[in-house]
Formats: sequence, structure tokens, C-alpha cells
Amino acid sequence: MGPNTSGLGQVYQYLLIADPDSGYDAMELRSLHDWLVKLLLIPAEGVTEILSFGGEVRQYQVNLNPARMLSYDLSQNDVMEAVENNNSNVGGWYMGRGQEQLVIRDMGWLGNGEQGLEQIRQVPVKTSDGITVTVNDVADAALGTEIRQGAVTMTRKDEAGQVEQLGEVVSGIVLKRMGANTKATIDGIEARIDRINQALPSGVRFEPYYNQADLVTKAVETVTNALLLAFVFIAIVLALFLMNLRATTLVLLSIPISIGIALMIMAWFGLSANLMSLGGIAVAIGMLVDGSVVMVENMFKHLTHPDAEHDARRDELVKNDPDPLDASHDDHGIALRLQEAGREVARPIFFATAIILVVFMPLFSFEGVEAKLFQPMAISIMLAIVSAVIVALVVVPALASYMFRKGIRERESFILKPLEKLYRMGLAWSLKHSRVVVGAAAVLVVLAALVVPRLGTEFVPELEEGTINLRVTLAPSSSLDTALEVAPKLEAMLMEFPEVTYALSRAGRAEIGGDPEPVNNIEIYIGLKPTAEWTSASNRYELQALFEAKLEQHPGLLFNFSQPIATRVDAIVVWCPRAVGHQTLWPGSQGAGRERPTDRSGGPNCSGDPGRGHGADCR
Repeated sequence: MGPNTSGLGQVYQYLLIADPDSGYDAMELRSLHDWLVKLLLIPAEGVTEILSFGGEVRQYQVNLNPARMLSYDLSQNDVMEAVENNNSNVGGWYMGRGQEQLVIRDMGWLGNGEQGLEQIRQVPVKTSDGITVTVNDVADAALGTEIRQGAVTMTRKDEAGQVEQLGEVVSGIVLKRMGANTKATIDGIEARIDRINQALPSGVRFEPYYNQADLVTKAVETVTNALLLAFVFIAIVLALFLMNLRATTLVLLSIPISIGIALMIMAWFGLSANLMSLGGIAVAIGMLVDGSVVMVENMFKHLTHPDAEHDARRDELVKNDPDPLDASHDDHGIALRLQEAGREVARPIFFATAIILVVFMPLFSFEGVEAKLFQPMAISIMLAIVSAVIVALVVVPALASYMFRKGIRERESFILKPLEKLYRMGLAWSLKHSRVVVGAAAVLVVLAALVVPRLGTEFVPELEEGTINLRVTLAPSSSLDTALEVAPKLEAMLMEFPEVTYALSRAGRAEIGGDPEPVNNIEIYIGLKPTAEWTSASNRYELQALFEAKLEQHPGLLFNFSQPIATRVDAIVVWCPRAVGHQTLWPGSQGAGRERPTDRSGGPNCSGDPGRGHGADCR
């Protein structure tokens, strides 16, 4: 089982960098990361795992001498069991001492560094003729590095704009826990950076290079600005058509109240205000005022037109009242008129809203990635609309009883009057030429059906992340050394563009966790300046085309441009990055009836058949 995360869980990435005169090499940096930095970051809220990428993993290696092993009649398993048995802690149960109980245990773990090597050398393997044979007699114990299948290099620009090649570095990738809030997780990580830098030795520093918090903030700000702009437009339209400041204010109040109720319900159920949920509210903001507009418009009609009792006294009131139709002359008061107005439109408002809610119900049948993307939007829209109905049926009439206490006067809108005139003329013409209208509508429907197949489809609109992800594929037989030789050259070419701030290459895969990429795959993260500062291109696609034209100087390389999050989404939707596969052999062929892992890279491999008279077959 892997960590409790998703394909989009790589929310934060950083480097451990050592100054040239610090004396720390790639192996020591990797040890600092694995045994210090990771332990300080994992307790942060929302973090489920830290992947280590790059550097060299330190190992305590016991290199056996075959000749000495043969002379002492020892096998490899004998040495392995001896070292393993002498490197463990054991419990010794309990022992009473007076009124206390002591826990007994024996600390048998080997030490670290040179002390650990010396202890390994003194581990007894066997006793022969009264002589103890130790590991030092049959092997050499030394510090070494794990055989690795991945590495990280980086080139960046300093504050003065000068290109700085860092060479091979150690990188860490923070995996967010499934369901955790991205912004809160990153805030918790950044709160620990000062503590990490204090714990690191002199000359070594912690530097982040990829952070999704900025993307989340910009996305939420974009949606928030869209909400505010829509609110302003709605206010202008209502003011021009209602021609009454109190009525306009009453309708506009329904928007923040409805959104506030929806957000409170979302918070109660633990739903975050993310891009899709806020986008759903932005989509529904026009629908939030529908019920309130209908309610206020009907109140206008009741307050500006007399009831039967009021109309019967018209002649009597005209003599000494400049406004005999004002609602203040009503014996029963304004509150009853508002109540009657609300009763008339309550059912239409409720059923019209129910129809809108039913339209969004199919979104809850989605599964997988589609559900993750669109269900938050559907939930936020439906909560906002339900809140808007409650506001229109309950809150608006209550507020109207205070805001319309002195009655209102109807004013004709200078915009609505010509529009109404045009509508009446068009309606009259349409009723006289109904066949033409129906025929034209049918033709438009047919034309729309013909155009639909040519519109194209897209799973989800592409989000500009501010970082380009370039996947470079070398020949299948390429080694890690070849990838490490090519990567800095590609980084240097990319740094020639003024829009690029850094280029970080990840060749192959990490030792534990992550995608099991072959060593002939290089994934380059390209940091970009804000789009307003670009000079070589006006958009990302043009810039990617310039990148590709520049990098094509290296023959035999395949380039695939995308963005970090988009790459992960594509992997989830259309491609499984795991090396899961099998090779089926036909009956009668060698090895029939067995399944073997397929070689995903397609590179050369060696297969041996020891003990059967066959040597290794390398091809």
C-alpha cells in the first residue's frame, strides 16, 4: 500500500543546497534530508509523506571475499544472518525492585559512522577449532552508496539575473494527505522553514522551488473578483430597471445573505471553498436574485395599485390628496399587502427553483476524477440556490416590511419603456405569423445540431499554473549517467529565455515512492515569470513552441510539454504511470504458463539461468 494521497498530492517541492565550501556532498545532504528535514516536516498538518529525490543514499556495505569465504567454508547467508542477528534490540520482560517495576531490554543496534563499521567488522560469523571467524576475516566493511535509478539537477537565475548552475542537488516532495486543504497544508510547512534552517548545519539551507499555494490563491482571487464584478453588474441592472433605491438594495441584500448561508453549510459539512465550489457560486450568482426580483416586483404591484376598498374611495381622496393610490391609505396597512404579495408568488418561486435544482442532480452520478471536479460545483450551486429561495420567501418580505413602511411610488424606467414597446410590437407580429416563427425556430435547432460535432470537446478548461512541465524521453538504452549529462545542457538552453527563472530536472525515479519512471525519462520543471513580463511570446503555447525549436538541436530526444498539475490529471485519466504489466507466452514456447513483468523502458536487459548450464543472456 502506498501513502494516503492522490495523484495531485505533490503540493510542495524544495531543495537542500550546500555551499561549495561547506564540506557536504550529495550523500551527506541526502542523509540530512532523510533523518532531519523529513522528520521536521511530516508532523505538519495535512502531510502524509515526504519523498526524497536525488543525492546518494548511504549504505553500510559488507563486500565479501569469495576466496576467504571458501577457505572458511562459509556462505553468503551465513554472513547475512550473523550481521542481522547482531543488529537488534530485544526485550527482557520485567523485574521488580522494591515497590517499582522495571522494564528490561537489551540495546543491540550497531552504531553509526566509523563506530558502526568497526562493530560490523567484529561481528562473529563462526567458530572453527576454537577460533572465532569475524566479518573482518571474510569481508571488507565500508560506507557506500545505494545503486540509484534517479537524480536531480538544477539551473537557476540569481537576483541579478545571472545564470547559476547548481549541478546535482537533493530534492524533497511533500505529499498531501487525501482530503486535506492544500493552502492550510502549505502554510503549515512554511511555518516550519525557520525551524528547519536552524536545525541544519552551517552552509546548508532549505529552499522551496515549487509551491501550489500561489496558484490556489490566484485562482480563488480570480473567482472572487468575478463574483464582485457580477455583483456590480447586477446592481446596475436592477437600479436601471426598478428605478427605486430601496427595492434595489433589498434585492442586492439577498446575494451576500444567500452566499453566506451556503458557505456556512459548506463549512459545517467540511467542504472547502476551492476553485470549483467558488466557481459554482459565480455561475449561480445571477440565479440567486431571481426569486427576490419576482418577490419585490410583486410587492411593487401591490403597493402601487389600490385594492378594492382603496379604489372605491378614489373620488373622495383625489380632492385633497396628491397621491390617492398610495398604500398608506389602506386601512389594513402595508404589512398585509406585503403578505398577500408573498403568498401569490411563493409557489411559482419554489417550483421554478426546484426545476433548476433537478438540472444539477445528474452531476452526482459522476465517479472518479469527474466527481472530484464537478460535484463541489454542483453542491455549492444547489446550496446557494436553496439559500436564495429561503431568503426570497422569508427574509425579503420581513425586510420589506421595514424598508417599505412609508409606501413607494412607481417610476417608469427610461430603459424598460422602449424595450417594452419593441416587445409588444414583436409579440403582435409573432402571433400573426406563428408559422414563420415556428419554422425559423426549427431551422435554428437543426443548424445547432449540425454545428455541435464541430465544436470540439475538452475534459476541463486548462488552468495556467505558472510552471511548465517538460518531459524529455531519451533512447531506451540510455543510462542514468547519460541523463545527467544531457539534463544540464537542456537547462542551459532553457535559461537563455528571459521568461525562465529556473529549470530543475528529475531523471529516473526516487528510491521509495513516486512514479517508477525509467532512467531515460527526464522531467524538467520550468519556472516562469508573470505573463505581463514576457517578451519572447504572448502566451504559453507560443513559448513552448520556442522552447521546442531551441531544444531540437539535440537529436533523438522526444519532448512533451504540459504543466505539473495537468500532467498528474492526464496520468489519472488516460495513463497509469505504474509499471504494472505482464507478458503472456503462447503454449509450447519457452516459459509457457508463466507471467513475467514486462520491461517498460524497452531497453536492453540481462537474464540468467544459474545452475542449469546456461550463462547470462544480455540483449
